[in-house]
Amino acid sequence: MDFEEIKSPLPPRKQETIVVEEEKAIPEIPVERTIEIPPEENQVNNKKAGFDIKKNLKWIIAFVVLIIVGLVLFFIFSKNKNNKTVNEVVTLNYWGLWEEPNVINGVIADFESKNPGIKINYKRNQLDDYRTRLDGRLTKTGSNGSEEVDIYRIHNSWIPMFRQHLAPVPAELVTKIGLENDYWNVYKEDLKENNKWLSVPIMYDGLALFYNQELLESASISVPDDWWELEKAAKKLTVKDNKGNIQVSGIGMGVVNGNVDHWSDILGLMMKQNGISLNKLSSQYDKNLEDVLKYYAYFANSDDNMWDKNLPNTTNLFASGKLAFYFGPSWRAFDIEKINKDLKYGITKVPQLPKNGGIMGDDTELTNIHWATYWTEGVNNKSKHQAEAWKFLEYLSSKEVLERLYTAESQIRSFGEIYPKKSMGESLKNNTKVWPFVSAADSATSWYLASATGDDGLNTEMQKYFADAINQIGQSDNTELLTNLKNGIVQLQTKYGLKR
Repeated sequence: MDFEEIKSPLPPRKQETIVVEEEKAIPEIPVERTIEIPPEENQVNNKKAGFDIKKNLKWIIAFVVLIIVGLVLFFIFSKNKNNKTVNEVVTLNYWGLWEEPNVINGVIADFESKNPGIKINYKRNQLDDYRTRLDGRLTKTGSNGSEEVDIYRIHNSWIPMFRQHLAPVPAELVTKIGLENDYWNVYKEDLKENNKWLSVPIMYDGLALFYNQELLESASISVPDDWWELEKAAKKLTVKDNKGNIQVSGIGMGVVNGNVDHWSDILGLMMKQNGISLNKLSSQYDKNLEDVLKYYAYFANSDDNMWDKNLPNTTNLFASGKLAFYFGPSWRAFDIEKINKDLKYGITKVPQLPKNGGIMGDDTELTNIHWATYWTEGVNNKSKHQAEAWKFLEYLSSKEVLERLYTAESQIRSFGEIYPKKSMGESLKNNTKVWPFVSAADSATSWYLASATGDDGLNTEMQKYFADAINQIGQSDNTELLTNLKNGIVQLQTKYGLKR
């Protein structure tokens, strides 16, 4: 501002001297500029100079309080979130077949106590339509209102029918439970594809020869260990009336889709022992295949027949004491004892063939090939809780739990499910009903001719082709019969993606 332009409201002074000029110049303009700055300009300078802490203290306090409240809320939220995660329970639906809930619930309760975040919902199913019901449920995984099945039991021969539903076993679990080294060899053949395990077995079963001790003792016959000795013993033990009707049968063989339980297992065993590669059928196996079909049919179709289609089924006839030799898996012992608890019988390994084309009655070394048919546990590859499912199967596979299950099962029947691990086999050596299965387990093989699975799928379709062959064998030239059989096998190999 130019002070010379300021007009004073006072009247002019009388003396016009330099003093007046000096008075006009006297005002201490610098001082006035320093002290009497207008309020607006002062505020601007305060902002430039710094923040007025005293004037804005309340805002500082409010800001600090806001930060503290935010941190407290964040802490509470985080804690609640963590508690929710800890307290959230994962429920696994486990579909089984054979075990009563009161048998398996004990080990489930122990698992849940050690893993409070996991709950197991075990459901025992009936075998009827089980395969199709399970497949339908797995297909619907994720659908609204559909109960998700996380763990389920299937037959070893069902792997081709369920591979699209099976989650591969994690590599660390394979190592941890010893799948590669401590389990019977047959599991590698059946449950492993493209170097990945698709299932974890917690039991084993196979085929064995049951025999009536009283009938053998009365005829002074030793338990046979090869097919030729078995045939001779069966002939000697068969009793017929004067009309040729069988009153006591030496052995139940020769009939298909009728009264011979486990006929397809017997046939599969004989083909394996006779050197037939069922996965890669070619003309080089035609003679071997024809011989097996003829030999099986012989027991019901020859003049010296030891079996016919009018008899009761082999399981019931053996239990009644009217059948000398009977083929069956270990669980058939429970059926036999239920029918006749006083029956005196024994169990031995299945008969073998002489190696290198040995002839009847010679003393050459025998083959050592047995038949496996068992159930195994899979995990749904669409399950949202696969990690928890594998954790439970790891628990079921432990030595302590397998022993605990075996003990619990033995309380309600004569023995429990046979251990799947080699390292545990010797502990069953003193059980004469179990040991024949255990001692043969590491030399066992299997194929898609398993009986009593109720699958209405691969096994049922395969059995039909072999049943047709047995029913037609010897009626005419067998060339066409063998061609039809092999073509049927190839069709199923293509349909189900079987190994070749």
